[in-house]
Amino acid sequence: MIQPRQILIVSLSRFLRGEPLRGILDKNWAPYPKELTLFNNVPFDFDANDIPTALKDLKSTIEARKWDGILIGWCIRGNLERTPLFEKVVAACRKASRDSAETKLMFCTGPDNLADATLRNFPVDGVEVRAD
Repeated sequence: MIQPRQILIVSLSRFLRGEPLRGILDKNWAPYPKELTLFNNVPFDFDANDIPTALKDLKSTIEARKWDGILIGWCIRGNLERTPLFEKVVAACRKASRDSAETKLMFCTGPDNLADATLRNFPVDGVEVRAD
C-alpha cells in the first residue's frame, strides 16, 4: 500500500476569520474524495497574536517528521503588511526543504485553492485542477 504524502498547511484562517483550518481543508477536498486518500493534510493554524511562539511551534512541527510538501496559505502571503511574517514563515519552512530535497514549498491563491495547490504540485492521473 502506498503511504499518503505528508502535507503541512500553514494558515492564518483561525486568526483572521475564526475558522479553524481543518474545516476549510475538508471543504476544499470534498470534490476529491478518492485523491484525498493519497494525502495526509496536517493543518497548522498560525497565531499572529504571538508570532515568536507560533514560529517556534511551526519549527517544532516541521522538525517532527519528514514532509513531502508545505503549503503556505494566501492569508500569510497575500497582504503587504504581512510580508515580514511571510518571510519568517518561509525561512522556517526552508529548513524542511534543506533537510529533504523532496519537500516542496507550495502556495495557494486563496482559501478555496488548497486542494488544487496540492494536486498541482503532486499530480494525480486523470485529475484536472484549476490553474488559478
